[in-house]
Amino acid sequence: MISAWRPRSGWICTVARTGVAVALILGFMGHTSVAYAQTPDVVITTTGDKLVGEIIRVEKDVLTFSTGYSDVDFKIEWDKVASIESSRQFVVETFDGKRLSGSLVTDANTKAAVQIAGTSVPLAQVSALQPVERNFWSRFDAGLDFGYSMTKTNSATQLSLGSNLSYRDVDYNDALFANVFSSTQDNAPDTQRWEVGNDFRRFLGSRWYANTTQNFLNSEEQGLDLRTTIGGGGGRYLLRSASQHLAVGGGLAWTNENYTDETPTKDSAEAYFSTEFMTEKMKITDFITRFTYYPSLTIDDRYRIAYRFDFDFNLPGDWYFRIGFFDNYDSQPAEGFSKNDYGWSNAFGFKF
Repeated sequence: MISAWRPRSGWICTVARTGVAVALILGFMGHTSVAYAQTPDVVITTTGDKLVGEIIRVEKDVLTFSTGYSDVDFKIEWDKVASIESSRQFVVETFDGKRLSGSLVTDANTKAAVQIAGTSVPLAQVSALQPVERNFWSRFDAGLDFGYSMTKTNSATQLSLGSNLSYRDVDYNDALFANVFSSTQDNAPDTQRWEVGNDFRRFLGSRWYANTTQNFLNSEEQGLDLRTTIGGGGGRYLLRSASQHLAVGGGLAWTNENYTDETPTKDSAEAYFSTEFMTEKMKITDFITRFTYYPSLTIDDRYRIAYRFDFDFNLPGDWYFRIGFFDNYDSQPAEGFSKNDYGWSNAFGFKF
């Protein structure tokens, strides 16, 4: 027997009132967005063409611009832009590391410059520009890549899978990555490794930052069932723009290591010193490399080194081909295991 449940009338009235309130809020938001859209952004090119619409972003020396008379966003080379103007709020980053926020006003006294927060910025010095009101999801960048190779001679196969996810706001940057690597070969033991890491940074002005790091590593080559490293510290950008940066940093970390054999679990305190370089200024390639040195504070004469670089060739659309290298070195690994765990990977990927 199926019985129907009927809510009490008071509950129905509450839901009805809530629905009306939500409808009013949505209506107000829609009205606000319509009114907001009535003040369009203006871009004038070096050839004198005037475009009216919405500035989406500026990155990698390209302005993305949306208009009401085209279903496809315009891509304009940044050096072909003579002036921009908008009453909306933007975050502007310059090649010398400045971060400014405010509306965009054409600088009448300087050719090819924009006024933001009372500061005149030459357009040639703008490395990135994005609206402040971007929704939450649009602040994420992600990538996924997959690689596979096989050699008939010794039936060797190699599989790699990588992913990355980053969130960028005015004051924060959070980067997460994960990698899986597997190799099989006749007359040789199979090897597998995976690694997950996170680096959260709170910007302190235009150059300094405070950060926390977490890293989780499984490596059969070094007999690691799981190495957990959690740390915190800070650093400074020696060079910083949206398309390129060079940073140095350091801090303290705690490491816990569980092994695949009977080796006792290790806990240790470590310092760490790191350097990182990233560039997206090259038109067809992106490059990032990171080096971290971990001297132990509690185990005599022990130190670790983690190094990685990724070289991406940008393909049509959002596709890319990646060549990557990783190396994890431990001066005192578990007995019978290798000090070095390193490898290459070639993979196709997609950015979104």
